[in-house]
Amino acid sequence: MLPRRPLAWPAWLFRGAPGAAGSWGRPVGPLASRGCCSAPGNPEVPLTRERYPVRRLPFSTVSKQDLAAFERIVPGGVVTDPEALQAPNVDWLRTLRGCSKVLLRPRTSEEVSHILRHCHERNLAVNPQGGNTGMVGGSVPVFDEIILSTARMNRVLSFHSVSGILVCQAGCILEELSRYVEERDFIMPLDLGAKGSCHIGGNVATNAGGLRFLRYGSLHGTVLGLEVVLADGTVLDCLTSLRKDNTGYDLKQLFIGSEGTLGIITAVSILCPPKPRAVNVAFLDAVGPEGKDHRGAEPGWLRVQVRPLPPRGAALRHCD
Repeated sequence: MLPRRPLAWPAWLFRGAPGAAGSWGRPVGPLASRGCCSAPGNPEVPLTRERYPVRRLPFSTVSKQDLAAFERIVPGGVVTDPEALQAPNVDWLRTLRGCSKVLLRPRTSEEVSHILRHCHERNLAVNPQGGNTGMVGGSVPVFDEIILSTARMNRVLSFHSVSGILVCQAGCILEELSRYVEERDFIMPLDLGAKGSCHIGGNVATNAGGLRFLRYGSLHGTVLGLEVVLADGTVLDCLTSLRKDNTGYDLKQLFIGSEGTLGIITAVSILCPPKPRAVNVAFLDAVGPEGKDHRGAEPGWLRVQVRPLPPRGAALRHCD
């Protein structure tokens, strides 16, 4: 289980801060190329274990025998190249870095089950990872945990054209799912700025909200079922498509927002609302009651979240 880490705002967010970046300095913020992650010896992205007083639990280390076993489970899905492991080890804000030596890319829930069963028997730590778009470092290892990526688990399993119930694997990218259901006159109940790279499994694991939260509610209501692989390799099949299921405990709710600490989400059943008949866009002035715009808002740390762009305003989408 990963230890909690305090959120540390990177220097590039603050105007005038030493080492600032983005539009104010060197391009080392999240908009910089993810393929140009820091080298292991570069202090620009410090190791998490050096930055925070965390202690590695007594897990085993990956051996050659383990790598051979993983290769049998996921042929061609074992990544050990240091260059290829740089990006998965660094978080989106480029403030935290793990030192994992192995990344696994399964395609099915069965492969995930075999991987976790082997890791459970060998006492190996595992860090699940989706699109790695989180902003608090939860998707990257703290030490040398095995990274289990869901990137290749990207198939749509079924879609009901009347009810709008979508069943898909956890590695499906949100934007691709949005296009898929929009072609069938439905929309996804969530919409995020990272939709071009975030995975639906990661959205569920973090209980992501986004722009459509006020209209369609949280994922606790729109997710109908989950398939989850537990730490010992047990597959928990709660992948129901019933909108009202009273059979026993609602176990899926435990995994929504659990960030991979209870198990790895491998498939999602989600209710998609009908596509709106019309969309209206409105721009609202951001000037406050005292005549201050968002650049003068209090508390001061809020003003780094919205950069001043002319005209100053916020866009609202009203779906009828």
